[in-house]
Amino acid sequence: MRYVRVRISGPNADSPVTTLAATPEIEQVRLLAGGVADSETPTYTLSVRGSETRVREVLEESADVLAWEIVGSEAGLAYVYVQFEAPPQVGWLRKQLTRDSLVVLLPATFHADSVELTVVGTQADLSTAFETFPRGIETTILEVGTYQDSIHQGYSLTDRQRTVLKTAYEMGYYDQPRNTSHQAIANELDCAPSTVGEHLQKAEKQLVGAVFD
Repeated sequence: MRYVRVRISGPNADSPVTTLAATPEIEQVRLLAGGVADSETPTYTLSVRGSETRVREVLEESADVLAWEIVGSEAGLAYVYVQFEAPPQVGWLRKQLTRDSLVVLLPATFHADSVELTVVGTQADLSTAFETFPRGIETTILEVGTYQDSIHQGYSLTDRQRTVLKTAYEMGYYDQPRNTSHQAIANELDCAPSTVGEHLQKAEKQLVGAVFD
């Protein structure tokens, strides 16, 4: 089996979920689970990192939200159940990416104008699915390879944590002897050294935890 990590974007795909992702006070929106029924009003369970107050405001103000509830929260991370009226593209993508042998692996990460997700299936089915996208829906292939469980280990990181970790790695932070410092990484990323240290510590904890889970 093969996998494709892909970013998908296109017009007319706005939803309460993409609105959450576009909100400045919200750092990350991920789909953890979704109802399997073929419906124009899907139900999602999301993890949302950021201001819980803004999460409530966005969902209360959206005319497309039919029901929602914050079912739990911890350390700046809220777990949200939401049912909403989805644009046609959402239903089309669901069918396109679950046809034949294809399976969408969660979590999927939402951005203001796109979603990043991993699809597993045979090479033939993956090729057919992505070759038959209609005009107007853009796909950017981020990663391809032979499927194994370990491909998801890095996806629990926030986008910012991944950026800091990648920059640190490329600058030699994990070389022996170490070839850079928090200050140098901070200069590269235009942030404070303490911010670099905080992001690296959280990222390292997530990755080490994934090894022993």
